[in-house]
Amino acid sequence: MSRQTRSGAQFSPYELLNLPNSLRSFEIIRTNISLDALLHDAVADDDIYAAEQEAANYNPEDDWEDVDDPDSTLPPSPPSPLTPLTPSSPTSSAVPSPQASRTASPALSPVPVEKARGKQQAAVRRSRRRQRQHAGETPYDKRPDPRYSQSHRQQESHTVYFDLADAPAAAGAWVGRRRANAERRHRTLPELLDEGGEVIEWNGRDPKLIVDAEGRIIAILLGTPEDEEWAAVIEDAVAAMAHARREALRQGEWRVGTVHRRGTHLALRKGTSFGGGQKRPGNLCHTPFLRRLIRRLLRNKSIRRIAGFQSMGLALYAPKLYRYYCKVLRALFRKHPNLTHTFRNSIFPAVTLNCGDAVTFEHCDILNLVHGLCPVTSGWPLQPCPRRPHFPSGATMLIPSGCLDHGNTPIQTNETRYSITQYAAGGLFRWAAYGFQSAKSLLAQPGGEDVKNAFDGVPGSRWQWGLNLFSKLDELDTDRVAVFQS
Repeated sequence: MSRQTRSGAQFSPYELLNLPNSLRSFEIIRTNISLDALLHDAVADDDIYAAEQEAANYNPEDDWEDVDDPDSTLPPSPPSPLTPLTPSSPTSSAVPSPQASRTASPALSPVPVEKARGKQQAAVRRSRRRQRQHAGETPYDKRPDPRYSQSHRQQESHTVYFDLADAPAAAGAWVGRRRANAERRHRTLPELLDEGGEVIEWNGRDPKLIVDAEGRIIAILLGTPEDEEWAAVIEDAVAAMAHARREALRQGEWRVGTVHRRGTHLALRKGTSFGGGQKRPGNLCHTPFLRRLIRRLLRNKSIRRIAGFQSMGLALYAPKLYRYYCKVLRALFRKHPNLTHTFRNSIFPAVTLNCGDAVTFEHCDILNLVHGLCPVTSGWPLQPCPRRPHFPSGATMLIPSGCLDHGNTPIQTNETRYSITQYAAGGLFRWAAYGFQSAKSLLAQPGGEDVKNAFDGVPGSRWQWGLNLFSKLDELDTDRVAVFQS
């Protein structure tokens, strides 16, 4: 059947092309390649990749509680059409392929592939179950695993001859007391020892509690999780922060040697804060480049895991303080939905990522909640507590950074130190206590002074109330039960 164009030319869609003779003849080459085997492997690899991608899209945030997963209620996945359900029938095995009679192809062994595929599918099912379980959950709904304190090894506590009640606190005991500007210089270990300091021996892994003269747990050497992969978690977080440091330097957002109150390192802050001239709580602001850089860091799985471990440490060893944080901050974020959480698995509203060369000056974070605890992964507390713990890389501790001076000692020239710190501004708690308004706004209202005095109390009374939020060593188990099992 031929067709004709407007110009009169005729053509047929079925007309054979005039191929050269060299292409009209061809040779058949037989190989030992099994197309079924290749197709089977391709389908299996695609299933594994899809399972990995689906599992990666959800962060189970299992740093808090390692719960044994119940049996899955999901229907089993249909088998691959290339996977035989029963051994080959006699009919099919009795008819050999033409090629099989010449050269036998290697036997296909899909067991390792199927085993890996099954593990990936199980991981996806666990992620989906946890996603359903934690749907709509806030950081303040988290509960620590009660088995942790029972199974995790703990070193003997260490008592310091210092009463936290003597630490400086501002009027109202919301924030620390302002003091003369500290000298911006690095303190060395020999210098601290000459001043009467003493190193607290600690292996950096097992929890060790620092207790003051009244028996309060005022600092927590939390250590590390009992996880063989923790070193890899730290390594990955350090690599992410090192990359951020290089990018900030390349874009001119930070210069080596820039001095700020805490040191000369690059400090990236993110979260909700209040103080230093702010009229109301707000999210910390940055340039568009730094905003993208910080967002990338906060999405890092290892950094998120470190943040969750820090928050869990507060829950385990300062349960009453943890409950206070949850109650106030939950109400704050409900009242102001424009405020953003830094991590879904941590109650702390703000974080600082110290990206490299993180040797800090001696300082006190007076805007932090004065009777709160601040977790830091890598650091060294200093004055006024006369004892200093050995703080290895990868370890975590919680210290009252709003009322005690702290910092760390210089490191060797060939080393670089990174740290992740979370904190809560005391102004956030004061804002919530005053009816989600400033003290100035409250005092301008009729009866506002009485409301303020009711919260602040007589001088020193609220500071004493805040000190009672620190658990005592002999009351820790009772406090845990009262907070998490009542």
